[in-house]
Amino acid sequence: MINSLQFLDGYPTKLEGIRKNRLIFNDRLNVLIGPNGSGKSTILGTLAKAAGCGSGGWSDQDASRNLDFQIHLTWDKLPVFFQDCYQDSEHSFLNPDYFEEHEYLRSTGEKRIGLINELITYFENRFLTYKLKITNRPTLILDEVDNHIGFAGQAVLWKEIFPLLIKKYQLIVSTHSIMPLLLKKDNSLRQDNIIQLHKDYSNICIRELADAIERFNSSRGE
Repeated sequence: MINSLQFLDGYPTKLEGIRKNRLIFNDRLNVLIGPNGSGKSTILGTLAKAAGCGSGGWSDQDASRNLDFQIHLTWDKLPVFFQDCYQDSEHSFLNPDYFEEHEYLRSTGEKRIGLINELITYFENRFLTYKLKITNRPTLILDEVDNHIGFAGQAVLWKEIFPLLIKKYQLIVSTHSIMPLLLKKDNSLRQDNIIQLHKDYSNICIRELADAIERFNSSRGE
């Protein structure tokens, strides 16, 4: 599990949401949220490089550990998996054509089960988590895992899939989705660690969603 990351030099220390602050991660779901350029991918890419999986996949690969910045990292050396879902979206385990490729998954429940099984099986086939103690939690680093996924698909991901994955894994995820903010507000995802990389960004997103809902309801009444 990765406990914390601190940048000691380089351009991340000039970004408002990073500076030289110590970023703390919990043992379950950690969500990096902020606009483009706020440092989400920089944080995840640095964690992946430091763990030896900067080119993707598991940290037990023969991967370069040459870092772009000086950092202070606390990590228990358990395996880390990294996927840049934005750059490698064609091979993402939640690709945008999932429903079209699985036409037999017709009902909402079947689609949900299919998505959950696809993602969990993807990881179970690559790392035998049953051999680990419950306190030993490998880390999954997912950069924009919901890239090109519609709002309904995002709801499945955040409400159904991640809660199952965090039973065995630590997740560190970047997103532009408003779903984790909505779920955090009603405590649906318990103790998610929302790391906001831009001042008041979450409130801006919530206000924009509220305005959109108001316009939608107004148009229905016309």
